[in-house]
Amino acid sequence: MKTLLRSMMFTSVLVLGMSGLTAAQANNWSDQRYKAKYGRPSPTEEARLKAELYTTAFRQEIPYPAAPLVDTWMRQYFKAKFGRNTPADEARLKAERENSAFREEPRPQHAPTTWIDQRYKAKYGRTRGGR
Repeated sequence: MKTLLRSMMFTSVLVLGMSGLTAAQANNWSDQRYKAKYGRPSPTEEARLKAELYTTAFRQEIPYPAAPLVDTWMRQYFKAKFGRNTPADEARLKAERENSAFREEPRPQHAPTTWIDQRYKAKYGRTRGGR
C-alpha cells in the first residue's frame, strides 16, 4: 500500500510538472504567432513590457514650468500660416529634449517594403503615413 501511494504521488507530480511546462511553451508559442501575424507583441506581452517600463527609475524629474508660455498672436499666425512652430520655439523645444534626463520610448522603424515606399523615403526622408 505504501509503495502504491508513493508511485501515485510521484506520477501525479510528474504529470503536473509536464502540464505546467506545456502551458508555458504554449503561451510562448502563441505570443510568437501573434507577433508574426500582427507585427507587434500580444496584449499580454505589451502589458508586461509596459509594467517593466513603469518600474524602472529615471534619473531626474523635469520640473513643471512656473508659468506656461503665452501663445501670442504672432505664434498663432506663424503656426496657422506655416503649420509648424516658430524657429525660436523649435530651438527651445529641441534644447529641452536634449537636456531632458528622461528617455523616450523608441519609435519602431519600419523599413520601406515596396518601391513606392522606397521612393517616398528617398525623396522626403521619411516613410509614408507617419509609420
